[in-house]
Amino acid sequence: MKQIIKQQDGLGLVEVIAALGISVVVITSLLSLTLFSLRTSLQSTLLMEGTKAANTQMELLRAYRDGSVWVDFVSAVTGCAPPSGCYVTMPTLGVVKPGQKVTMAGATAISTRFFTTAEPGNMVIHVTVQSDWDIGGQNKKTFVYSDLTNWQQK
Repeated sequence: MKQIIKQQDGLGLVEVIAALGISVVVITSLLSLTLFSLRTSLQSTLLMEGTKAANTQMELLRAYRDGSVWVDFVSAVTGCAPPSGCYVTMPTLGVVKPGQKVTMAGATAISTRFFTTAEPGNMVIHVTVQSDWDIGGQNKKTFVYSDLTNWQQK
């Protein structure tokens, strides 16, 4: 009987060390999953906010087109080329300024600008709205495309 007990000396210590090792692996896995989920959530939020900013700029551009004479609209938006581009201001609708509009999504700055190209005869204006932001040392972008025409024949 004493022989069996002596062979089991230290077995409890081995079980405790194994349990601690398994606990460390489980806790590390949970932390890794949590960090991955937070990073993915932030990226999705910024993509949504960037797309929202681009859509807002496109709608302002459409409203400016609808509220002005086509010739004035074309002269205001031509020359908005990469990389600087232009943006439509608010609340004074219809003021096209060179550069970019910066909005904040939490602590992240989202820069939005549009670029235009015109068909011969200026009957169709191709518009690209770009929003970009930096996250984790990487530059992310989203784009919205549209063709604007003189549909009201102004």
